[in-house]
Amino acid sequence: MHAPAGHQDDHSWTSSGLARGEALSQWCDWAASTIAPIDVTVFDTDRFAARWSSHGVGQLRLLQLHAPAQRVVHCGTDGSAGRASPTIQLVYARTGGLKTRMGGKHFTVEPGQFVLLDNTRFYQMEMDTAHEAIDLMMPQGWLEKYLPDPDALLARPISAREGWGAPLGSLLETMIRGIDTSPLPRPLIAEQVGALLTLATGFHEPAQGQGASRHRGQLARQILRRIETDHADPELTPERVARELGISRRYMQALLAGAGTSFVLELNAVRLDRAGNLLTDPRAGSLSVSEIAFRCGFLDPGYFTRLFRKRFGVTPTMWREGRQGH
Repeated sequence: MHAPAGHQDDHSWTSSGLARGEALSQWCDWAASTIAPIDVTVFDTDRFAARWSSHGVGQLRLLQLHAPAQRVVHCGTDGSAGRASPTIQLVYARTGGLKTRMGGKHFTVEPGQFVLLDNTRFYQMEMDTAHEAIDLMMPQGWLEKYLPDPDALLARPISAREGWGAPLGSLLETMIRGIDTSPLPRPLIAEQVGALLTLATGFHEPAQGQGASRHRGQLARQILRRIETDHADPELTPERVARELGISRRYMQALLAGAGTSFVLELNAVRLDRAGNLLTDPRAGSLSVSEIAFRCGFLDPGYFTRLFRKRFGVTPTMWREGRQGH
């Protein structure tokens, strides 16, 4: 890794010139420690080639990735990988689609689109071909100045080439090409990113009730993070979480309904996502389907199998067998 001339907070890396094993190890270690606490599976290790560049932009970090076909899984269980505050990622696909699972949603971020991801929550991205992406790391405290309730915008692909998303996409492309020659200090560029992100997402909050709305958003995030952290506990219930947050179960249900979900939907989605990941993890190859179900918080293997089949269209065993070749 080296820092290009022009800014002490800029760095870059390439697999070119490195032995394949060393390059793979450096790529996976960097991704796990810089982007998020993630596991990376490269599909074709024999033809591995990748590179990245990293730029500090005020409180933000701008990453440009040229990556191979791979799968990245962010477990989300240990917050923001030791960072002082939670981080929201803006992931913008330049070339190649990003098949994504997060919060029970399945979608593809197509070239020219971006999506917001929460680094304290589970997500998985799978790329079938070599791809290029921009990953903008934004501290949640910074982002909330522009988007007081980022949770409402997570896991929703948005065009960065059309409508009000186009100015943001143009700025991201310009930053990648010429951050070193910017006529403005980088913290001021970060402010432009925040303002254009507000436009691109169509965020609008009425003038009245902003404090109450922000408080509701914070409570909803606390509930969802609790589900992410403690999903494997079979005794995790809506009553228990509501009691520990000092609110009623009915109010908690209303908070989640306002975000278009429910406690049970979120809990089952997280548990099933973790189970799907474990079933294809070589390190869990010796575990039976029932053991994996139990580790993900399901006490009844039959109930787990029914939910899994409804969610993914196949049984857990079929899922495991069908993905062992990846």
